[in-house]
Amino acid sequence: DANAGDSNATNESDGGDINERNKIVSDMSRLSVEKDAFATKTEMVVDDHFVGSSAEEMTEARTRWLAIQSDTFSLSRRLCEKLRLVMEPLVASKLRGDYRTGKRINMKRVIGYIASGYRKDKIWLRRTKPAKRNYRVLVAVDDSESMLKSGAGDMALRAMATLAVGMNQLEIGELGVASFGNEMKLIHPFHLPFTSESGVEAVRNFKFDQQRTRTSLCVEGAINALDMPGENASMQLVFLISDGRIERDSRVELKRLVREMLERNILLAMIIVEGNDENGKQKKDNILNMKEVSFVKGKPVVKRFIEDYPFPYYMVLDDMAALPEVLGDALKQWYEMITHLHSGASSA
Repeated sequence: DANAGDSNATNESDGGDINERNKIVSDMSRLSVEKDAFATKTEMVVDDHFVGSSAEEMTEARTRWLAIQSDTFSLSRRLCEKLRLVMEPLVASKLRGDYRTGKRINMKRVIGYIASGYRKDKIWLRRTKPAKRNYRVLVAVDDSESMLKSGAGDMALRAMATLAVGMNQLEIGELGVASFGNEMKLIHPFHLPFTSESGVEAVRNFKFDQQRTRTSLCVEGAINALDMPGENASMQLVFLISDGRIERDSRVELKRLVREMLERNILLAMIIVEGNDENGKQKKDNILNMKEVSFVKGKPVVKRFIEDYPFPYYMVLDDMAALPEVLGDALKQWYEMITHLHSGASSA
């Protein structure tokens, strides 16, 4: 399997506390990286909408999107309300206050102003109340074969739909959707609103047939995508939706890229989706149970696949119904950690 790198992955099914559901992890020690690790520039492929699609393919994509949208409607609403408490407005767009100069007169203060002999002249309003969100968010979905084989593809699309529709309802700012595997492709650009047609176009693009999962290429592509011209976002977020099986030889490069994103004040979170078996039950080959064998000085060393995972923020999602609450709680936790890190760095 190309996603396993040079190591052999095995599974453990009897791990008591390892087999947790909807696990959230925040581990900043995963940011340590070798100084001599370098990256090459990755170009972002922008999709040409509706090119090469037959009427039958578009009809199939529309039917599938409408089914996904219907199934995730309540999840999107719950996510919207959950994120409303976490992703606070950052741009001052509402008028408030009592100032001597401003943009508009506060009519409630005019009578007092006249009665005071024009001495109480703080009658002006200014746009000082944050009321608008201007985040730039990229949702990137793993489009590789491993997603189809593991049964995680359908769950990934539902998670993408929940995120995209929920954030669109909240009017978070700019939202982009991308696919990644052998290459990274921007399916929905940031400057356009995410509509039902956007969902159809997204579903049309996901075939889950790419041969490799080049996660480091995806992360670097995400940095380049966020650098595209647009509104000056107060904060940038990237959500990777994948089965989490990354190539072993890309971990050092991933740590370097994740650290670069943190320095740019970009929050990167991995949402690991697990497929179910034919009976709809959780599979035993959960990523938390996986082990891999590597050779150090000619001797085999066995450790858990997740042990030195390069992403400091990740969550393992086994139950789609729990996505709004789990993601909302995770974002709150991650925001607090980032704020603490930046405040610590500024005071040092």
